[in-house]
Formats: sequence, structure tokens, C-alpha cells
Amino acid sequence: MKIADHIKQSLDAADRGELDQALLSACIAVDGTAKKMFPGEPKVGERFRRFINEYLDIVELMFGGLNLEETVFPFKNSKGNIGIRFADVIYEKFRCNLAHGNELPDGYGVSVQIAKGHQRFMINIQNESMTLPQSAIYALGLVCVLAPVNADQKIGSNLYHYMDPINSYVIDRWWGKVDCARKIMDFDSPVRVKMNF
Repeated sequence: MKIADHIKQSLDAADRGELDQALLSACIAVDGTAKKMFPGEPKVGERFRRFINEYLDIVELMFGGLNLEETVFPFKNSKGNIGIRFADVIYEKFRCNLAHGNELPDGYGVSVQIAKGHQRFMINIQNESMTLPQSAIYALGLVCVLAPVNADQKIGSNLYHYMDPINSYVIDRWWGKVDCARKIMDFDSPVRVKMNF
């Protein structure tokens, strides 16, 4: 399947309220985009994380309030060490479990958007878990759309779009245009809270 097909599937699933499926499709789009962007990196996890970190400013803008660049979450990683970053959470807790047909670990999930511009997420330190806002799905999808390696993609319909806090992106008009998008994104106004756990 093309990256565009995974983006379309993600948005269709989100519209149906199937947020785990929407996140899985977005993660598959990240996988495919990362493979195209870093063809010399054989390890899926490494290139997946590297891709998210490359576009963390855009993900953070859409995530809603957290400084994802500097925040270290007090959860165990796959090796049992405590202290992981956002890209690790997405890869280890969400992508790997969903892609392998496993249930998400207890306390992990995606919360439905309350209203336009109002996201909700939870971090449970005691249970070492996190509920992502629905906007995280859209953030992961948008960075795939904007990545220059996907400039040749098309869904074939102008009905599909993403929104950041102030802009709307008709997907088939924005494939590969990350430089243009960064020029119009409002990186200065949103609150960026660094969590110290």
C-alpha cells in the first residue's frame, strides 16, 4: 500500500471513532515514511524514532501544550530502564503493540477530542502509563504528508485534511511541503510545558 492509503485509512478510522485503528494506520505511515527517509538504517525502531524526532516541533504543536523535546516520561522502556521520550512512547507502547496485534498495555490509549481545539491526555505516574490526545494521531499523519520523500503521494480527493491550531492543510495540496508548512505554523504562541517527574 502507498503512504497515502495509510493516511486515508487513518482519517477514515478516526471519523468512525476507531482511534486505535486510526493510530495504527498513522504509525504504519510513519514506518513507511521513515524507511524512505532513512534507507540506510536497518532497524525499524531507530528510523521510526528518528523520523518523529526530526518533526517533533510539528508533532508538539498539534499535541497540545507539552514540551515533547525536553520531557522525559518516568516509564520503563523495553529494556526495563526508566525514563523514555515521546518517540519511544509512540514506538514501544503504541506502534509495536498495535502492529503485532497485541492489546495496548493497561493505562495506554487515545482519548477522544472533546471539542475543536480542546485536547485531553493523561499521564499516570503510578501506573507508568499515558493516554494520548486524539490530535497525536493527526500530528503523526501530518508529518508524513509534509515529509519531502512523500511528495509523489496522492489520496485523490480534496476532502481529506489536517488542522493545526490555526491552519488547515488539504492533504493532496501539501504532500512534501514541510518547509512551506513551517513558515505558516505558529510555533511561538502555544504553551510548552516541560514536565519534571
